[in-house]
Parts: sequence; structure tokens; C-alpha cells
Amino acid sequence: MDSKQRIVSRAARLAVFSAFFLLLADAFGQVKVSGVTSLSADRQGCCYVVSGSSVAKYGAQLELLARYTSSFGKVESIDASDPFKISLFCKDFLRVQLLDNKLSTLGNPIFLPDAGALRPVAACRSSGNGMWIADAYRRQLLYLDFTLNSLREVASLDAYTSNGEQPVNSMVERGGNVFVGLGGKSIAVFDKFGALLHLFSVPNVTWFDVHGDRLYYLTEGKLYAQNSLAWSEPPILVAVDVERCAVADGVIYGYARGEVSKMAGLPPQKPPLQP
Repeated sequence: MDSKQRIVSRAARLAVFSAFFLLLADAFGQVKVSGVTSLSADRQGCCYVVSGSSVAKYGAQLELLARYTSSFGKVESIDASDPFKISLFCKDFLRVQLLDNKLSTLGNPIFLPDAGALRPVAACRSSGNGMWIADAYRRQLLYLDFTLNSLREVASLDAYTSNGEQPVNSMVERGGNVFVGLGGKSIAVFDKFGALLHLFSVPNVTWFDVHGDRLYYLTEGKLYAQNSLAWSEPPILVAVDVERCAVADGVIYGYARGEVSKMAGLPPQKPPLQP
């Protein structure tokens, strides 16, 4: 390695270290939790921590507010975008359970095959009275309307993943659009009618969420933020050595080495100037 390469390599290491240091310096709360498998956050700044079949709700200062234990085994994912109608997706039992803001059950669990989703692999809440479901059997993005008790096909996923892989590993709805993680290789953005708006390639993406104009995602333990108003811009490295994340209004909840920490988020980007 020549001197120029050594300088570039050292600069890269310092950049990663600086990002991690800034994240730690901005931390203003942490709580010890073991075996965390999923995180979510609501618009009131509360954090929801899933460990297997257990869910814990923490307040703005990471004080424990409520607990819930699922009767249907492991909770695959939690969506607290509506803090008064939180959804738990239990993939092994093909069910969704809704909870209120005190983590008490809202009605009976929804058995998704009864609604027509035969092999659901991911689910998230909709801003309307319903939810989005990725069905690996149909290989489609579906919308379940709670009000009409109906299921409609929205978009085919065949064009974005091969038959031998799970088509979707995570989903969120933000700003009226659905962000879909496709096979851990890319994130697709669909409108509510199923039209593809953008396809963003991310190798080994394990988690993502959207807050305002920032797409946050985890890949190989690194947390990045992408400006969704200007996809051609390079992503910003926010932190390293992160296992799980959740994004709320102005804060990021991160899980690493047995602790959930609350950290300052990045400021929003300004929309690009119109020509």
C-alpha cells in the first residue's frame, strides 16, 4: 500500500469513528434490554421494544410505561406509527394483533389467511383504516381494508425478486407511499395504487424506516440516511455497530450491545430547487 492509499484508508477509518462518536455524544438516554428483535417509535416520541414474544413501551426518557406478551409466539415486527392502534405481526402464526396506547388488545387477532393472504411475510399499518401485506404465495403487495373487511391486490412483486427468495422482508407506509424491502437487496417505493415510484439498491439491508425526507437504513451494522428528495445524492453515514433502529420525530432509537439508546436525529433536507 503506497502513502496515498494509506492516507485515504486512515481518513475512511476516521470518518467512521467520527460518525460513531457523534452518535454517542448526542445520546441522551439508554436502557439495558436483552434479545431485542424489533424496534418501533411513535410520533409522541415513545419507543417500543420487541424481544421474542414480549413488547415493552418506553417513554421519552426511556422510562418503562407498559408491557405486553403475545399469545402467538415471536413478534416478527411492530408498527407504532399510530400510537393508538399499534400492530404486531406474528408471522409464524399468520396473525396480526392490534394494541392500544397502553398495550392492551384491541379486538381479536386477525388471522390473515381468512382475509385472503395465504402466506404473509411482512405487514405494516396504513394511514387509512387498514394495513399493507406482502404475500409470498401470491407474490403480491396486498391492502387489507378494516372498514370494508376486504382485500385488494395492489402490485406484483415478481418483477423485483426471483422465485427462489422471499420477496419482502419489511415494509412501512410514510407520506401516503409504501416503502418495501425486497429480498434484502433493494427498497422499492410504491404509491397507494401500486405504481413504482423509485427502486433504491441497498446490499444486505436489514432494516429501514422513513422520517420526513430521510430514508434511514441498516446494512452490515452501519446506519445510513438517504435524502429521498434527491435519490442521486450519496447517503450519509450516521453510526456504526448498530443492530436495530427506530425513528421518531427528531430522534433515533438504536440498539447495540444490549442497550437501547435515544439519540438526536439528523435535520431535514430542503427540497431541491426547481429549474
